[in-house]
Amino acid sequence: MVSTNYFSPRIIHGAGSINNLDEAIHAILATSLFVLLSGRTKTGLEKQFEQLASKGVSLHFYTDFQSEPTTDHLDAALENFKQSKAQGILAIGGGTALDLAKALSVMAVNKTLTLGDIAQQGHLGKIPLIAVPTTAGTGSEVTKVTVITDTKLKRKLNPGHPALIPDIVLLDPELTLSMSPKITAETGLDALAHAIEAYVSTLASPISDVFALEAIRSIGKSIRTAYHEPQNLQARDDMLRGSMFAGLAFSNSSTNLAHATARPLGTRFSLPHGLSVALMHPYVISFGHDAAHDRYAAIAEALGVESVLEFIEELNILFELKKEVKKQLNLDELKASIPLLAEDALAGNGIATNRKLPTREDITDIYQNLVTDLMGE
Repeated sequence: MVSTNYFSPRIIHGAGSINNLDEAIHAILATSLFVLLSGRTKTGLEKQFEQLASKGVSLHFYTDFQSEPTTDHLDAALENFKQSKAQGILAIGGGTALDLAKALSVMAVNKTLTLGDIAQQGHLGKIPLIAVPTTAGTGSEVTKVTVITDTKLKRKLNPGHPALIPDIVLLDPELTLSMSPKITAETGLDALAHAIEAYVSTLASPISDVFALEAIRSIGKSIRTAYHEPQNLQARDDMLRGSMFAGLAFSNSSTNLAHATARPLGTRFSLPHGLSVALMHPYVISFGHDAAHDRYAAIAEALGVESVLEFIEELNILFELKKEVKKQLNLDELKASIPLLAEDALAGNGIATNRKLPTREDITDIYQNLVTDLMGE
């Protein structure tokens, strides 16, 4: 099988690498930046922003977004970017900031393009983009995919194109030290699912396999430590690198059924993406394990365990994910929504790359098993 792989042009990694921002800005030939980040993140980086300003870099801050990125957020960001007349984009934050910035970098140049059109295009111009993750979960800093919820369709769109890959990435584990245990758990399990799904994908290649297995090793050995010891810099670095490797893996192969079934949950019930994926992952592993037995055996070896399914289930119990979901969901409403959830899952991508192709009935059963377990908690 012939495979094509895409990677970020430059990745700057290490504790304190946020101080290399001026190097990154110089590399993209920008003297003015449109900066997407949360207000909390902005407060923590005042020193770096002051230094950039002292060197003549004009900064236009944009913080008017929250939760997961939507088409409304993107429309507002495009208008603000146009007014800023910035030459480059700097995104600092979790998946929301990074995905929004990636879409913005392409849409700001290709003004007549819609999100749905991106994947079908050849070459696309873009605004230079620097990505700085502050969570260890999405891997969005290195992927050719952006995930944006269409507020009219009430569906997550995830177009893929090489132009969406950020030009420069700064991986600084110190920026992840303030992550709460809850966010650490949910984003970490999302990253682990990225790697596992990339490895069992029908589009997996020898190159994506290398990144997937390294991600599995890094996350598997450190997710508990990062959860229990938030200030453990080595564990945070393992998680951040693991998330990045997982991003490289699934961006060049694909996620599959866990993400396909998780997206409708997130959209229809406003569940955080990482929580939705972690919740669905055990059911998907159970469904497809026999069709990818050798692959799951290799994953278990990388994790140093006998059973991948038991490993994931133990983490979900440790992090009390089902209790968290029950706080946020009306289970009767969830049960009634199963036909719509199954329809949405089948309409998204990731189904075709599953080693065992699910039918509508299969997906319905997966959701039903979830509801049964939640009701029995």
